[in-house]
Amino acid sequence: MNHTNTQAKILSLDLATTTGWAFIANGVVDHGAQSFKLGTKKADPKHAGLPFAQFDHWIANRIRDYKPELIVYEEVRRWMSSSAAWAFCGFRATMLMHAARNGIECIGYSPTTIKKFATGSGAANKKKMIETAKMRWPDEQFASDDAVDALFLLHLHLAGAP
Repeated sequence: MNHTNTQAKILSLDLATTTGWAFIANGVVDHGAQSFKLGTKKADPKHAGLPFAQFDHWIANRIRDYKPELIVYEEVRRWMSSSAAWAFCGFRATMLMHAARNGIECIGYSPTTIKKFATGSGAANKKKMIETAKMRWPDEQFASDDAVDALFLLHLHLAGAP
């Protein structure tokens, strides 16, 4: 199936403790962000897996309700901290597991590719991404910079990115 048309059901994810998402079905796009933050390790060290359990439940419901034919996601390969790497890898593994169980193809795009598509610069910061989103979609309200990333990721894929 050609997943670059606006009739496809595509779920776009910016995986992190605040996961940005965008979804298109029948040419209609929805977007937002969902937090899976637990707090500090000092606050609740016995439940470090809770964000992953919450994400597991959330992604299962998204797949059940949306029935996406494709999931596109930001595929990060470098992190600012080890905790960011652990979080991303846990969310990615959970997403890939649900996709495999449901026969959904997944395609990852690098942050540089997404930023270059959005702003013309692969090194754009969060502020520039948000400014560009507000110019491109002036009537939209954005839940977070993560939602902006997911929205640009969806449009990158729809534009036929390599």
